[in-house]
Amino acid sequence: MIGYLKGTVQLADLDAVIVVCGGVGYRVLLPVPDLARLSRVGSDAELFIHTHVREDAIVLYGFINRDGLALFERLLSVSGVGAKTALALLSGLDAESLVRSIAEGDEARLTKVPGVGKKTAQRIILELADKLAKQSLSSVVSGKAAGPVDDLRSALANLGYKAPQIERALQKLKPLVESGSDLATLVREALKHM
Repeated sequence: MIGYLKGTVQLADLDAVIVVCGGVGYRVLLPVPDLARLSRVGSDAELFIHTHVREDAIVLYGFINRDGLALFERLLSVSGVGAKTALALLSGLDAESLVRSIAEGDEARLTKVPGVGKKTAQRIILELADKLAKQSLSSVVSGKAAGPVDDLRSALANLGYKAPQIERALQKLKPLVESGSDLATLVREALKHM
């Protein structure tokens, strides 16, 4: 299964982009906010991918940050919510509003999204309200897009480092973060301080 793509945007459409990685073009469906950020042909793209396998197709859904992917997969866990509906929700509402609407049980706001009826909205609220309240979707809840520091924290945590170790390394990397260094550089430098 494809879980991540890094390449160049070859073509941008109304609902998808084609990302070329190693000479192969992958068509990736994106929520509208992510699509707006990647619609320039020739721009670099790093996407977290959900590979959706059906009887008749394999479809890739992409997200600029891992929290978008996590929220998409949470929505898919709700019975009766398919990939198209989950993508419509992430396109119709920004992540913060979506999480807040679910947590507060705001059925009316969810039904304003095309393709989401009253019963679907009720199921989403019933099945996800408690889970989203407990889950740590830091950038979604705070309303901020995941930045390099959030991505670096996540990368180091995935490598098995504990929060205190990560925070000490981040303190030492402040000048690099402020200078706009890319994630690969930040990870390399952080590992030197672990």
